Amino acid sequence: MAGIGTGNLDTFNTLVFDSLEFLFRYLPLFLLLFFIVPQKGRPLLLFLGSLLFYAMGEPRYFFVLLGMSAVNYLFGKSLGMGAGETRQEGSGEGKPERRKGLLCIAVSCNLLLLFYFKISNALDRSFLLPLGISFYTFKSISYLADVYRRTTKAEPSFIRFGAYLCMFPQIVSGPIMRYQTAREGLHCRKISLRQVEDGLKWLVFGLAAKVLLADRLGILWNDIQTIGFESISTPLAWLGAAAYSLRLYFDFAGYSMMAAGMGRMIGFPFLRNFNYPYASRSVSEFYRRWHMTLGNWFRDYVYIPLGGSRAGKRRTVCNLFLVWALTGLWHGNGLNFLLWGLLLGALVVTEKLWLGRFLEQHAFLSHLYVLFVIPLTWIVFAVPSLAEIGVYFGRLFPFLGAAPSSVNPGDFMEELSVFAPTLAVAVLCAVPAVGRRIEDRRSSAPVVVLLAVLFWISVYQLTNAAHNPFMYANF
Repeated sequence: MAGIGTGNLDTFNTLVFDSLEFLFRYLPLFLLLFFIVPQKGRPLLLFLGSLLFYAMGEPRYFFVLLGMSAVNYLFGKSLGMGAGETRQEGSGEGKPERRKGLLCIAVSCNLLLLFYFKISNALDRSFLLPLGISFYTFKSISYLADVYRRTTKAEPSFIRFGAYLCMFPQIVSGPIMRYQTAREGLHCRKISLRQVEDGLKWLVFGLAAKVLLADRLGILWNDIQTIGFESISTPLAWLGAAAYSLRLYFDFAGYSMMAAGMGRMIGFPFLRNFNYPYASRSVSEFYRRWHMTLGNWFRDYVYIPLGGSRAGKRRTVCNLFLVWALTGLWHGNGLNFLLWGLLLGALVVTEKLWLGRFLEQHAFLSHLYVLFVIPLTWIVFAVPSLAEIGVYFGRLFPFLGAAPSSVNPGDFMEELSVFAPTLAVAVLCAVPAVGRRIEDRRSSAPVVVLLAVLFWISVYQLTNAAHNPFMYANF
């Protein structure tokens, strides 16, 4: 899997939602215990069950997660002292510098640990990152910042805070749920059978997206890598860019639906992480619809604190480039990730300053623009070598000088004849009019039957195919 390390998941199937071990052992047992224990005991079960889930898949970094839970809980308590009082009554307002300093120390501790693991991985590729460390670090920082801002109260219970931070549906790849959103589930309100049923449906939607679409499209991308970028034709290069774009979408959107569905089953609000991004009319809109919890995190905890768009045009441009550079580095240590982030920053700035008005006025052209540009950016994201990126773009645009002598002109039709049905279904499911219609009718008998069929086809595929980890599993 170019550009993304998933070594941690090659042998530990318990951590993988699309494994038979998880679907037929861990999850059913956890749910059975969850609904047997009294409501007040559920946060403890969720905390312990999540720690066990993590330890079975990532034992060497178990104490990193447990330590971060304890340290951030204590930081939160310190930041929240007096939070129940009003500002006029001086609830810490008389010591703003002390609270700001404490927040800086707390955030620095989280970031330094994340940077340590990221840099160690960059220097030694055999040094694997703790699974999910970027996600639970960002959850910790958002919690601490919200307590500091008084937009949420510090959690008095270590058990409930630990359940929030370590929650097994979100520990590996998010979505990044804010503490205020999670509060309802943490305080164990009654869970209806309808919630459980709805969560199960979302889990099956996500499983089918991952196993039947993303994994299948991954075979096409792997075929192209096996052939070698220097040996593919221009039509196959464009087909590969489209296939990778859809593969990444259904892989991560599938994970997010499974995670949100499981959260729904145990009483947490459904957290949508993708909103049909390929229907967007600009790159800016695309990333408001793609991995929305991460985009909102960068907006609320980086972009706006830097001044956002309130400090003039030049400062706005600098803020946007900084946010997108950090977004690229968050995804990986390679130069291709930094280049990807800066490229997106340049596109967003261009739209904000000049291109945006044109895109608003021309609906058809704006859709074509997104469908043309986004797959090109995903190639930069997917290919770790800058030289190989150059080769691939040479195949996409042969007039740039790519030599045609080693190209097989029949490779496009050969691959298309195999993957055309999967590509057609993937495109249809990425269209809002189709996807939302199915979502809205998920309680109808035909959709329930469809989900049952998709589930067992997915299970059959899992028993007969090599395991393919989620692509966002090691960020």
